[in-house]
Amino acid sequence: MKAPKTKPKKKVTVSQEMEKAAVLLQKLVRLKAADLNGICECVTCGVKKHYKMMDGGHFYGRTHRVFMLMEEQINPQCKACNMFNMKRTRTQERYRIYMEDMYGVRRIKAMNRLSFRDQPKFKMSDVLAFKTEVKKQIRSQLIRLGEYKETQMKLRYPKK
Repeated sequence: MKAPKTKPKKKVTVSQEMEKAAVLLQKLVRLKAADLNGICECVTCGVKKHYKMMDGGHFYGRTHRVFMLMEEQINPQCKACNMFNMKRTRTQERYRIYMEDMYGVRRIKAMNRLSFRDQPKFKMSDVLAFKTEVKKQIRSQLIRLGEYKETQMKLRYPKK
């Protein structure tokens, strides 16, 4: 009998790893903004919800690769503001005001200039190292909120 054929695994691209890292970074930002009950506030409309019910909204969209993994430009937003209302000028203006209050006008202007530059090339090793660091920070934030389960604290490979 012949052994069943298995498909070779597809090689993971840098873009795919960046996408995974971006999702992790958005979670980290929401966790950092959350209080001890896990509640964080939308930066554009002020609604307060659990961090799991919020999005990590980008000041500049994720299509700008230079900003995709920049923590400063990701902030908690409710799903309504992030998905639908960012098309409205009023919501964009509130986000801009928040960013200026948080980082200053000079920093926002520098980000704007950066958005017009050529998109950088990222190395796989850099993205993987960034992902590992973000995972560590997420774990520490989950411990802070008391949501890190004991089963997650055990070693991955049990002792024999």
